[in-house]
Amino acid sequence: MTSDSSTARLPVAARWFDVTEVGDGVFRITEPHVHSYVRANAWLVRGASSQVLVDTGLGIASLAAELADAGLLDQPVLAVATHSHFDHFGGLGEFAVRSAHPDDGDLIETAGDYVTLTAGTYPADLVAEFGEAGLSVPDLLVDALPAPGFDLDSFRTPAAAITRWLGDGDVLDLGGRSLEVLHTPGHSPGSICLWEADSGMLLSGDVLVDGEPLLDQLPRSSPADFAVSLRRLSGLPLTTVYGGHGPVFGRRRAHDIIRDYLATSR
Repeated sequence: MTSDSSTARLPVAARWFDVTEVGDGVFRITEPHVHSYVRANAWLVRGASSQVLVDTGLGIASLAAELADAGLLDQPVLAVATHSHFDHFGGLGEFAVRSAHPDDGDLIETAGDYVTLTAGTYPADLVAEFGEAGLSVPDLLVDALPAPGFDLDSFRTPAAAITRWLGDGDVLDLGGRSLEVLHTPGHSPGSICLWEADSGMLLSGDVLVDGEPLLDQLPRSSPADFAVSLRRLSGLPLTTVYGGHGPVFGRRRAHDIIRDYLATSR
């Protein structure tokens, strides 16, 4: 059982993930029992012969088992981490093919005790992220347990060995659709987006999100690189943006977010 009585009283979630099809073979995956700041979006993009899983959540519960229960592991999966922040790569190690950009791969492969779920053991980087976002530090990052007896105090972000390194311009062929890798540093050195030119779909990780600030003052962030990356994205014929957090949004909103950032960036 958990060592703290307050965590021991948390309910057990009937399901840990919410998996919803948002159209055109794209599924949004979230963890509704996770604190809103670290409740990231993961995206499953299905082609005719294979599929890409873009980010994998915190790693608290088995995403692979959830997708199997939903009948969504009927094709080979390429799991991709858009960057090395804990809320995006926790479940990466569950999948046989695991991809990331080399500039962030070191942190994914050696996650160790990168993040925990209880305030008494948060690493300094996580506390800094809450401060940069202007938020108070919560006592817990979850409001439920994924299973009876789950020990919140001993949880650490699972590391994952990368089996396929991705670079700018690489193309992921899913059969009938393809995604191009865009190296877009700034939020982190190895941040990447995936771009589907045929549809105008951008899977943007934390480089371009709506509803919260674009974080450029974290450890290993670079405002100068962030600005260059956003200018690059502004030149794409975007139709739909699937961000690492927040809602789905379109071209006009994307340009507004980019314009506002560039107007105030240092």
